[in-house]
Amino acid sequence: MRNKGINSNRLKREPLEQKFAKLWEKDNHRKIGNGILDYLLAQDPNYPRGEVTPRDREVAATVIQWLGSPVGVSFLEEIGFKRGKGYNNG
Repeated sequence: MRNKGINSNRLKREPLEQKFAKLWEKDNHRKIGNGILDYLLAQDPNYPRGEVTPRDREVAATVIQWLGSPVGVSFLEEIGFKRGKGYNNG
Protein backbone atom coordinates (compact mmCIF):
# COMPACT_ATOMS: atom_id res chain seq x y z
CA MET A 1 0.00 0.00 0.00
CA ARG A 2 1.61 3.25 -1.13
CA ASN A 3 -0.87 5.58 0.57
CA LYS A 4 -0.78 4.01 4.03
CA GLY A 5 -2.05 5.77 7.13
CA ILE A 6 -0.35 5.81 10.51
CA ASN A 7 -3.00 3.57 12.07
CA SER A 8 -3.35 1.02 9.28
CA ASN A 9 -3.20 -1.75 11.91
CA ARG A 10 -6.87 -0.90 12.60
CA LEU A 11 -7.99 -1.90 9.11
CA LYS A 12 -8.46 -5.58 9.99
CA ARG A 13 -10.92 -4.83 12.78
CA GLU A 14 -12.64 -1.69 11.41
CA PRO A 15 -14.41 -2.53 8.12
CA LEU A 16 -15.54 1.04 7.35
CA GLU A 17 -12.02 2.41 7.89
CA GLN A 18 -10.81 -0.32 5.55
CA LYS A 19 -13.31 0.76 2.87
CA PHE A 20 -12.17 4.38 3.11
CA ALA A 21 -8.49 3.36 3.00
CA LYS A 22 -8.92 0.98 0.05
CA LEU A 23 -10.78 3.53 -2.06
CA TRP A 24 -8.18 6.21 -1.24
CA GLU A 25 -5.40 3.82 -2.24
CA LYS A 26 -7.21 2.94 -5.47
CA ASP A 27 -7.69 6.60 -6.39
CA ASN A 28 -4.10 7.54 -5.59
CA HIS A 29 -1.95 4.59 -6.67
CA ARG A 30 -1.62 4.75 -10.43
CA LYS A 31 1.05 3.25 -12.63
CA ILE A 32 0.34 5.88 -15.26
CA GLY A 33 -0.87 9.39 -14.46
CA ASN A 34 -1.60 11.09 -11.17
CA GLY A 35 -3.93 10.45 -8.29
CA ILE A 36 -6.24 12.79 -6.40
CA LEU A 37 -3.59 13.86 -3.89
CA ASP A 38 -1.16 14.76 -6.67
CA TYR A 39 -3.72 17.21 -8.07
CA LEU A 40 -4.76 18.54 -4.66
CA LEU A 41 -1.20 19.43 -3.62
CA ALA A 42 0.21 20.53 -6.97
CA GLN A 43 1.32 24.13 -7.35
CA ASP A 44 -0.68 24.14 -10.58
CA PRO A 45 -3.56 21.69 -9.99
CA ASN A 46 -3.88 21.10 -13.73
CA TYR A 47 -0.29 19.87 -14.05
CA PRO A 48 1.08 18.02 -11.01
CA ARG A 49 4.85 17.63 -11.09
CA GLY A 50 5.61 15.28 -8.22
CA GLU A 51 5.20 17.75 -5.37
CA VAL A 52 3.66 15.14 -3.03
CA THR A 53 6.03 13.79 -0.38
CA PRO A 54 5.80 10.42 1.38
CA ARG A 55 4.78 12.30 4.54
CA ASP A 56 1.98 14.07 2.62
CA ARG A 57 0.71 10.64 1.51
CA GLU A 58 0.84 9.30 5.07
CA VAL A 59 -1.01 12.27 6.55
CA ALA A 60 -3.72 12.26 3.86
CA ALA A 61 -4.22 8.49 4.15
CA THR A 62 -4.49 8.81 7.94
CA VAL A 63 -7.19 11.47 7.69
CA ILE A 64 -9.14 9.55 5.04
CA GLN A 65 -9.03 6.37 7.14
CA TRP A 66 -10.08 8.36 10.21
CA LEU A 67 -13.25 9.46 8.38
CA GLY A 68 -14.34 5.81 8.47
CA SER A 69 -13.76 5.50 12.22
CA PRO A 70 -16.61 5.96 14.71
CA VAL A 71 -15.32 9.46 15.57
CA GLY A 72 -14.84 10.31 11.88
CA VAL A 73 -18.36 9.14 11.03
CA SER A 74 -19.72 11.33 13.85
CA PHE A 75 -17.80 14.26 12.38
CA LEU A 76 -19.37 13.63 8.95
CA GLU A 77 -22.84 13.27 10.47
CA GLU A 78 -22.46 16.64 12.23
CA ILE A 79 -22.24 18.33 8.84
CA GLY A 80 -25.17 16.42 7.35
CA PHE A 81 -23.73 13.23 5.87
CA LYS A 82 -25.63 10.07 6.69
CA ARG A 83 -24.06 6.64 6.53
CA GLY A 84 -25.31 4.84 3.44
CA LYS A 85 -27.24 7.87 2.23
CA GLY A 86 -24.60 10.44 1.27
CA TYR A 87 -25.19 14.10 1.89
CA ASN A 88 -28.40 15.11 3.65
CA ASN A 89 -29.34 18.53 2.30
CA GLY A 90 -31.88 19.17 5.03
